[in-house]
This record gives sequence, structure tokens and C-alpha cells, in this order.
Amino acid sequence: MLPEIPKKLCRIDDSTRAQHFFLDEADRCFYIWEYAARKGYSFSPSNQLISNLKIEPSQIAKSPGRNRYKQQAISHSAAALRKLIGRATAEGPSTFIPVPGSKALDDADYDDRLIRVLQLTFENWNVDFRSLLKVTASTEADHKSAARLSFDELRALTRLKTATRTPLKPRVIVVDDVLNSGKHFKVAQSVITESFPDADVRGLFLARCVRNNVADEFDAIDDV
Repeated sequence: MLPEIPKKLCRIDDSTRAQHFFLDEADRCFYIWEYAARKGYSFSPSNQLISNLKIEPSQIAKSPGRNRYKQQAISHSAAALRKLIGRATAEGPSTFIPVPGSKALDDADYDDRLIRVLQLTFENWNVDFRSLLKVTASTEADHKSAARLSFDELRALTRLKTATRTPLKPRVIVVDDVLNSGKHFKVAQSVITESFPDADVRGLFLARCVRNNVADEFDAIDDV
């Protein structure tokens, strides 16, 4: 079962910001669904979608049938973004940049799921969509590791793929699948504004992670 597409995007505000402790009041972040921490695949349609979206290439290699579920999650995510952003907004003064996953480009488990989601979202539209960010070394995904990278460690690994002379549009939308602590968004924001200091960087997430208590964060699916 796929999650219903809501009528509009939700925004992180004063009532939810503290759950994503890397964010500050100046950050403008939006999301579609909620992912319940520690509730597993079967808890809700949105939990199922996020779990399927994150199926790794190595898992598909071992069990090719799982690719159908990943593709379904990619297609539904794109349909939701396409509906909620709308063509006029997408083609406006915005550059869309996906957050890189935890694996380097030459890793067998490198996953381009967000690139594929955005390609479908903006199909046949005139949108400034750029896959500009990369990690320079593979790491364990946060949701699989007991020793997560700190902000500084992740920042040191995150780079622009290539130097670009083409200016970004005034509003830069960083797109990720799940907002947990906000660390990955803030790293992407830091890398982008280092090269483009005038950029108004905002966050757009398929889901935000919700939890019953602080301890749940350490078992939640993180941003990548």
C-alpha cells in the first residue's frame, strides 16, 4: 500500500523543529509524509515507502524481485513531488539539488534513488535540476551504524562534484528522502553556500522522522 498524497506540503515549524536538532529558526524545510522511528516496514504506508526506496543495489542483486518495490517507491515519490511542487514553482527561480547517499560514486552500493526521483518529478519540465554533491569516500549509512559520523566528519567528506561557473538560481532546494536530525541537510547547505554565498538554501523531504523519545533517534532511518 502506498501513502496518500496530501493536498499540500507540510513545513517544519516551532512545534516540530526541536525534533530535528541541527535545524535552526532560519531554516525553511518542508516535507510530505511522516516516518515513524522504530516501528518497522509494516507500521504504515509511509514507512513501507521509505523502506522500499532505500533498498540497496546489493540487495536487488541478490533478490531481483525487490527492484519492483523500489521502482514503485521512486515513482510514487516523484508523483507526490510533481503534484505538490507544481510546474510553475518548479520552473521558477529555484535550483533543485539532491543530497548524496552514504556511498561514493564508484561503490557497488552507490544509490542514485533521489536523482531518479527528481528526474521523474521534472520530466518534460524546464527545471534547473543539478546533481552537484558527492561524498568522497563510502561510509556506513547512519541508520545501520552505532557510530554515526559527526557533522564535521560528514562535512569533510562532502564536496561539489565539479566546479561550476553557471550560477545557481536565487532559491536552492536541497532534496532528501528523510529528515531526521537535519545533519545531512545542514552539511549540504554548508557546502553549497561556501561556493554560492548568496544562495537561499531550503530543504524538501519526502518524510520527516517522528519518534516517541530522544533515544529513538539512534534507531531511526536517517537522512541517507
